[in-house]
Amino acid sequence: MLGINGGFLFHLDVACNKLKSLSPLTFSGVATPYRIVFRDNEIVEIPPRLMYQKNKELVMFSLVFTNNRIERVAPDAFEGLKYIHTLYFASNRIASLPENLFINTTIRGLLDLSSNMLTGLPEGLFKSLGRLRYLYLHNNMLSSLSKNMFGRLHSLRQLLISDNPIMQMDDRLFSETQLVNLYIYNTQLKTIGDRPFVTRNNTMTLVSLYANDIEVISDSVWQDVAPNCKIFVDNTIRRAPHARSDVEIVLAGSGFVQSINVSSQTGEALSTSGFSCVGLPNSQWECTPCRQGNYGGPWMSCRACPPGGFFQNRTGQVARKGAAMNCLSCNNGTYVTPENHPGRNIGDCVVCPSGTEKCRHAGFRACPCLSNYYRRDRFRECFPCPLEGINCSGEYQHLLPGFWWTWDWGSIDNYQSYKRYVKNILTENNSYDRSTLKFQGTLPKVHSCPRKESCQNIGDGINAICQSGYGNFLCSQCMAGFYSWFDRCFECPRWWVFFLEILATVIVIIVVVLIVAWDLQRHRRRGRSVVSVLFSKFKILLGFYQIMGEIFDALHDLPWPRPLTKIGSFIRVLEMNVMQLIVSPRCYFPNFTYPTIYIEFIGGLTFCILVIMLALIVYRLKQCYLRLKETPSDVYSDRLAETKSKCYLVVTVLLFITYPGLSSAILTLLPTGCDDFYLDENNKIRVHRLRSDYSIDCDTIQHVTYNHAAEVSLCYVIGFPSVLLVMLWMNNRRRRKKANDSSSSLVISNSSDQTPVGAADQQTDHDNQRHHVDDVRHGTCRNNDCAVVASQNDSHETTDAAHSNQPLSLPSISSSVRSITWETFLCENYKEQFWYWEIVELTRKILQVLFVLLFGAEDHFTLFATIVLSVSFLVVHAYVKPMKDVAEHRLQMCSLASIFLNLLAASLLLLPSEGGSPSEGRKEVLAVFLVLLNLTIVAFVAGSAIWSFATLVFKTACCQRAVRFIGHVCRQLRLPRRYWVLRRHPSHHNIGERHALLSGRPGSNHESVRNRIV
Repeated sequence: MLGINGGFLFHLDVACNKLKSLSPLTFSGVATPYRIVFRDNEIVEIPPRLMYQKNKELVMFSLVFTNNRIERVAPDAFEGLKYIHTLYFASNRIASLPENLFINTTIRGLLDLSSNMLTGLPEGLFKSLGRLRYLYLHNNMLSSLSKNMFGRLHSLRQLLISDNPIMQMDDRLFSETQLVNLYIYNTQLKTIGDRPFVTRNNTMTLVSLYANDIEVISDSVWQDVAPNCKIFVDNTIRRAPHARSDVEIVLAGSGFVQSINVSSQTGEALSTSGFSCVGLPNSQWECTPCRQGNYGGPWMSCRACPPGGFFQNRTGQVARKGAAMNCLSCNNGTYVTPENHPGRNIGDCVVCPSGTEKCRHAGFRACPCLSNYYRRDRFRECFPCPLEGINCSGEYQHLLPGFWWTWDWGSIDNYQSYKRYVKNILTENNSYDRSTLKFQGTLPKVHSCPRKESCQNIGDGINAICQSGYGNFLCSQCMAGFYSWFDRCFECPRWWVFFLEILATVIVIIVVVLIVAWDLQRHRRRGRSVVSVLFSKFKILLGFYQIMGEIFDALHDLPWPRPLTKIGSFIRVLEMNVMQLIVSPRCYFPNFTYPTIYIEFIGGLTFCILVIMLALIVYRLKQCYLRLKETPSDVYSDRLAETKSKCYLVVTVLLFITYPGLSSAILTLLPTGCDDFYLDENNKIRVHRLRSDYSIDCDTIQHVTYNHAAEVSLCYVIGFPSVLLVMLWMNNRRRRKKANDSSSSLVISNSSDQTPVGAADQQTDHDNQRHHVDDVRHGTCRNNDCAVVASQNDSHETTDAAHSNQPLSLPSISSSVRSITWETFLCENYKEQFWYWEIVELTRKILQVLFVLLFGAEDHFTLFATIVLSVSFLVVHAYVKPMKDVAEHRLQMCSLASIFLNLLAASLLLLPSEGGSPSEGRKEVLAVFLVLLNLTIVAFVAGSAIWSFATLVFKTACCQRAVRFIGHVCRQLRLPRRYWVLRRHPSHHNIGERHALLSGRPGSNHESVRNRIV
């Protein structure tokens, strides 16, 4: 603070600022200072000549430095200050004072040096203060009182020197004073001399000597006090001296305090020094030392020691500046209850409740909780933390990442109460809210999130915080601006991105359809096509990934390793669940919030109905078209039968692909597809949520309607494979009947004719075919006949090998039918006697996920039944071997084994390890093994497709012509060189003739060479 110059300054108050320093000669320019207040600042030092004015001696009323951080006072700080009535240095950090501090200064009223760190007083400090009347030295660190300390204080009337560690007190200490009131309580005095209270004219009328350790007082102690003197001593004294009859001795018990009447200005100073002061009608203040269990401070009142590990057994205590409080600590493992606070002695500290760390200090609570414990009351017992989903650090329950709870089942007061309680329990100091010490409400129940990453729970963990884009129940639903893609939420694309995706998808579908149609057209009369072969493998692949996709979807609660979860998303792509391949309409219609499972159910049923209706419409249109065209009856029947066959094929293929997905949607919407969730820890509030979509409440009228619709739709789940089975049985029966009729006609013709024409024709056909095959082997076939005949021959050999033990072999479906029909699609890759096996595969797809879809994966029996079914199908398929092609049989065995091993892995993950959670090492081993296993089937089918496509491209006419042209050019380049070699070396020609003669064919070699040259 710089100097203040000019004018008449009567009063200056700069209290409660952040003033840190004063400069010398600060008030050198002030003519008549009267009262200057520097209370409640951060002043560290009193500089030299603070009030100095040249050739002038100042006279002022009061100077206040109370409640600062003063550590040092310059020896000439008050030079030039001749007279001052009151000087306040209370509540600072002064450890020592210069001996000549008041050498030329007169203090007539009060000098307050209380609540500092004074360890001693220089003998000459008060030699110029002969007119001082009031001296306050309480709450310092004075350990001894010597006779010369107060020798010059002739006018001293009141001395407050309590709360010092005084251990020694000289006799005749106050003999040069006219002391009236002596307050020397709360010290460490054990003995006093024979005549410690001698004063001039025996003026002492009040002696407060209580709260000391004095046990024995001599009989001569009271002889120097004034008549009617009142003396307060502790009631623990062993021997009371013989007192005069006019002296009143009061035995003060524990907690006794004595009031002091002071002026208002002094009352303000005492209010910051461990006193509680109240105003009286006569402009006086009555100041009482803070009682036991309380302490004073800069706040000008007494505060109680807080509940917990604190008590205060002394009176008049004050918290120094910078200290939060002035209380003694209970022993470790003990605390003062809120009902018994403030603690007045160590007996008020009781043992901390159960669940707490009794080896630590209680602090501002009933001892800290043990690790992984929580509490509902700051000053009550702690409870073990729940086993799953809860973090109890900080002594309260809050969510771990990957878990979820909700407060939306009770009143808002329940949540607000817990929020305030958490704020309270997280407060480590004494500033906590006393009105929120306990939580008496009900906590939510914790549930595991289907996708752990969606539940982030950042912050204090009171509320479930979802990842960006996720929300609602279990953080399982995509929010506005995001769409769901295989159990994940992605930000919605722009319109042009969505348009390009749809366009690319349509182009890919068109290209695939054109390739399939082109290949079917090429092989209309040539047996099994490349597309037919790929269809067989594709059905196996589709069946595998449809089941695996449903398994990964239904068992999403299991702790699958991260690589397997990514593989699960990839499998869901290969699952061919058409409805999940559509970008959510929510991206482009924000108000569209219809659940996905409802869309799948409605869309699946609608798709099936539309496919059947479109097939009927196409068939009827074709029928009308042929009638309008007046097609001949034989052509009419053939064309109509062909159209009917194509319609059957399209309907069968489309319904076959969508059957598992639609069946899963139907089974999911059944009443057993809902789970019960309790929202409160007492399991009183329950909600019924759909297992596949937790945003759907199963108790709503809308969902009950879908329940009934799903129950009715079960006829589709059972009816579709049943209808296919009946149709296949009827076709197989019809074909057998035709075969039996054909064989009976052959028997009749053999019995009537010596030379059976049919047999001769068959022999002729067989011979022709054999010669044709021989021609193929000798390179005499043209174009693609070689490949066709070879494939037919291989097909016949395979069929013969398969039916060598039967007397009469029925014609194979794949060889008798020249184009792909619905029957060949279902039966082509199975042996003749296993024409029904595709229906068994359809049934397997449903049964392997039936229990999981109906009852969930939490029950161990559900997973056990699913594993038993998988093993049963695997064993039956291995024993029966229904497939024609060995490679396809191995592929199917691999897919069944993979499903079985994945289910075993799921059961292994359900088993708890020693630590209560699956071992990370075990999970990593499972991840590597199952990832390789699940991708093997994709790699096998992809390799087969690439090889077949390459073969298909190579066998096209343009490729064959290019190869022939390149071969012809190469031969033409080599023939001239061969000709000149023969001309230059005729010996080679003779050798060739010799070899020709030995072979019996003279000239053959020469002719062949000549023919090559020509």
